[in-house]
Amino acid sequence: MSVRALGRRLRVVVAGEFKSGKSSVVNALLRQPVLPMQSRQASRPAFLVRHSEDRAGAVLLRHGSGATEQAERLDDATDFAGAGLCEVYVNAPHLEGVELVELPFPCDGEVGAEALALMSGADLLIWVSIASQAWRLSEKAILSQLPPMRARSVIVLSRADKLRSAGDWDRIEERVQREAGPFFAAVAFVQASRETIRQSTDDPRAWEASGGKILADLIAGRRQRIVPEAGPKPPPAEVRATPEPEAAPPSAAPLPPEKQEEMEEIAASLAGLVCGGIADRESGACVAAFGPQREQAAHLAPAVRDAARGHAAIEAATRAPVEGAVLRAGSQLLIVSRLPDGQSLAFLLLRHDRTNTALADTALRRIAGIWSDSP
Repeated sequence: MSVRALGRRLRVVVAGEFKSGKSSVVNALLRQPVLPMQSRQASRPAFLVRHSEDRAGAVLLRHGSGATEQAERLDDATDFAGAGLCEVYVNAPHLEGVELVELPFPCDGEVGAEALALMSGADLLIWVSIASQAWRLSEKAILSQLPPMRARSVIVLSRADKLRSAGDWDRIEERVQREAGPFFAAVAFVQASRETIRQSTDDPRAWEASGGKILADLIAGRRQRIVPEAGPKPPPAEVRATPEPEAAPPSAAPLPPEKQEEMEEIAASLAGLVCGGIADRESGACVAAFGPQREQAAHLAPAVRDAARGHAAIEAATRAPVEGAVLRAGSQLLIVSRLPDGQSLAFLLLRHDRTNTALADTALRRIAGIWSDSP
């Protein structure tokens, strides 16, 4: 099994124990049923998946001897003929500049040195664990063989659609965050049945429901941080008569790298996070931002400031200070907390259907503490 990087792509390695749901996770990310989801361990190679509009549909089988052949199809009945690597090209523009590597794991649980090396060298490791059996001792034993890589590791709990209730989600997420927290910066759920994945191709809501959208956002955020040139370049400026544009909201000032990293790690542990930040209570400036859509925090900060100003009437009526607030905005939840300095407001914007409010409130207090300790 040999996986070669072409240029500077973000390498995302998807790993997990035998039949943990790795292919379903990759397909949820791709928004299309590409990889076979019925395991044939005796002949299943590693998969390397890349975006290419021109070559979409091409499937190359690479053998240890150096020989390469093109497969006619890729489905549950594909004969990989002993190939060590199956290279697949798909039309998935949202993953441009990214390569996904799905590692096959033996049913006896013995993980080879090459697989460990690929996981260790990943720009982002997605570890897949079955939600109902999440984070077993055997999984911990495997991850313990890797170097410290929490900041670039995510645990994904597959088959979440098999859980009985939202309460089960909350209990499992809280336990995994507590027990697996030293290994992973974030916990996410995926409920990617074949039908959900097929619907995800054209239906953004189905993609969000599958959990693939959340993972795609995490990947995009990671790529932006370590491959700064990622993303489209702005078009050349045009000289033309236009109305005076609205002033852009104040942008986030840079934090010391270690403080920003701490905030990002805490924020990444929250399922359903959209963005978060620190707002100046007087100016409405966003003085720190984090999360998958951190650019949105700069636009949200002035609104957070305005909402906080409205707390004065509540304080007068209750004769007690308002230290924080939770606001429901459609499918999203905004949590705001006033910092001890009285001059700053910490806030989180999260998806309501994926949020454990108690965990989010705890995370927000930790983030506020990091900001308060900053010079």
